[in-house]
Amino acid sequence: MAIPTDPDLTMNTVIHRALRRDLERLEVVTREPVPDAQRLALCRHVTWMLDILHHHHVSEDEGVWPRLVAKRPDAAPLVEQMNAEHHALAEASDAFRAASDAWSTDASDDARQRVHDAVVTMQGATIPHLDHEEREAMPVVVDAFDEADWAYLDKNYFRKGLSLADNGWSLMWFMDAVGPEHAAVVRSEVPPPVLWLMTRGFGKRYDRQAVARWGPLAGTRA
Repeated sequence: MAIPTDPDLTMNTVIHRALRRDLERLEVVTREPVPDAQRLALCRHVTWMLDILHHHHVSEDEGVWPRLVAKRPDAAPLVEQMNAEHHALAEASDAFRAASDAWSTDASDDARQRVHDAVVTMQGATIPHLDHEEREAMPVVVDAFDEADWAYLDKNYFRKGLSLADNGWSLMWFMDAVGPEHAAVVRSEVPPPVLWLMTRGFGKRYDRQAVARWGPLAGTRA
């Protein structure tokens, strides 16, 4: 795996970017009624996205932050802030998941509006946290961690518990409407033969489902 040297060009930032992008799409697409097939596609995507977000935050809470404090005790107050923000984000995520689950079986405008409101709340909890983490925490992490740290976290947290489908789908998600700098980050992390196989196995299906859920908001995968 590539060793991060620029806090703005890490897989963490790529994940954050994908989350920001899809929350923005969700806020737009849930403003008005959508066909049933699109509604169900959106609900499935919300479930998957929130599962990936939960895995990402568990990896930080149990892996990244304790390791950072062990190496940089002076970072403990910053880590406490990150943990508090994760707690608030988890509450917004649970409410968002509940609203989406309800919308999957209730096509009413009231159910859709509850999803839209939950998306807005989720953005309010998520975006400031992502900005804070990227601005203050990631520079400290990148400065503190060496190759052994990243290898340990990758093996024991970042990839642990994810299925082949999760990994393949995540790669397609990362490359969705991504700019060249962040596409290069993904390619630096994934061996070319693996990326080729994952794209061959998941790319076309991801593109079809992206159109099904986003309609004209669907982007082009890098």
